[in-house]
Amino acid sequence: MALLGDPLVPPEPATEPARVKGRNDLFARHGRALFEIAVVSALGILASAGFQVVTTRGLGPEAFGLLASFLAIMNVAAIGSAALRNSVAVNVAAAPTVPAPRARRFDGSLIEALSLGGACTVGILIASPWIASSVHSGILAPIIAAVVMVPYFLFARAVGFLQGRRNTRSVVWWTTGSQLAQFALAAVVLWMGFGVLGILAIHLVTIGGATLGSMRQTRKMAVSVASKPFSSTSSVVLALTIAFAWVTNVDVILVRSGAPELSVGAYAAAALLVKTTLILPATLSLYLLPRFVGSRKNASLSKLGVNLALAVTALGGLVILAVFVVAGRLVVTILFGEGYEGTVALLPWMALTWIPWAMTQAILVRITAFASKPGLAVLLVAAATQWIGATMVLPDVRAMITLNGVIGVATLFLLYAIHLRAARSDVVPATSPAAD
Repeated sequence: MALLGDPLVPPEPATEPARVKGRNDLFARHGRALFEIAVVSALGILASAGFQVVTTRGLGPEAFGLLASFLAIMNVAAIGSAALRNSVAVNVAAAPTVPAPRARRFDGSLIEALSLGGACTVGILIASPWIASSVHSGILAPIIAAVVMVPYFLFARAVGFLQGRRNTRSVVWWTTGSQLAQFALAAVVLWMGFGVLGILAIHLVTIGGATLGSMRQTRKMAVSVASKPFSSTSSVVLALTIAFAWVTNVDVILVRSGAPELSVGAYAAAALLVKTTLILPATLSLYLLPRFVGSRKNASLSKLGVNLALAVTALGGLVILAVFVVAGRLVVTILFGEGYEGTVALLPWMALTWIPWAMTQAILVRITAFASKPGLAVLLVAAATQWIGATMVLPDVRAMITLNGVIGVATLFLLYAIHLRAARSDVVPATSPAAD
């Protein structure tokens, strides 16, 4: 009989209780972090909703319409800054840790942030006379919006560093902290009698403070990233993020350009509610993106992460669908008031067709982690199909919703196939521990 611990005797396979314990440890380790991220993100969402309520009631319809115009300009920059954050997170997650004195302070990501932010600033400043004339505002408002651009991108770079080093807690707290500050300061500014300029100044102050604080935190990091800006990897990641933002937002513009005014209002209100489905995968991406980068050579872990993200996102989408089926009329009445019968009718079908897009965003985290050029091609084809299809089916809004859902399903399956193909080429040495 072999002695216990004899190196010549192969170890016995893990028992079922051991495997169950391993899975429980996995969920316990990641579950707590994801729960904290979810709670803090929910707090930020509530703060943003409070900001909307305070500014809507405090400014009145006309002034709020003016503010919305400038916030729309900032939201365009937010898409670019989110793309930069993902690019930085991917590069930092893959970069080696080096002694602090050797870490670059003026690297490619800083050049990208200054270039993109500077381009937005210059563009808005050049267009500021036309913007002021178009929205009937003074020249100071577009100037403030222009000045905000560079801090936006520098903040995105800083939180990208934190995300890439798996410090997701700091990422969500910096973001939520700025949202809470905007909410509180908006109430004070409006109480003091300041209008749109005061609210825009709040954005400048809060994003400036968050940028300085997060940049100071990242200065302690010892990481070496590429000195060359807009490398092949960063460019693909930037394009992936922007392409997905396009296909999930352009539907409202297409409907506005090709449908009657009443249908446009109903569709826009329904889209605002339904796209809350995208919040869950967006939150998951903060945690999963650097881990997918770190597990590029671990096929089983990558598959597990993708499948769990898809399952959680699908479940969340079904819950939202159930809420709109059961209480859609009540939700619409509370948020928008009377006169939105069209929105109530569109909500259930639209919520169902947006579940594939939410799941696509969940799998896009994995696609972004290895900067997939085929994945980018899929999104570009989806965008072109969406545009061409809209010209064929509009002004039929229900047909547009169906078309968008079909494109979402096709995009989801194609990206999942790309993920599986990439997983087949991933190899993990038998002695390697699973990535955290």
